[in-house]
Amino acid sequence: MAKQDEQTIGKVHTGFCSFVQDLPSNPSSEKLKDLVLAYNGIKDLGFDVPTKDYIKGAVEYYKGNVDKGDELTPCAFGDS
Repeated sequence: MAKQDEQTIGKVHTGFCSFVQDLPSNPSSEKLKDLVLAYNGIKDLGFDVPTKDYIKGAVEYYKGNVDKGDELTPCAFGDS
């Protein structure tokens, strides 16, 4: 399945991808915690975290598994 470019994806996905884009090179458990809080409606990050797959994808980015993270999220960091 081909990834959509950020213009097509819209603000929600663009915000998420911007938020997690540095996780592979600069792992931050604080960002993972914030995503869980946002998913549960406790914290506002300025974008939605609509499914658990977004969190699972962020964890894969955190572990350095960029391709697996791309499979679980609308982001496409492995393509660049």
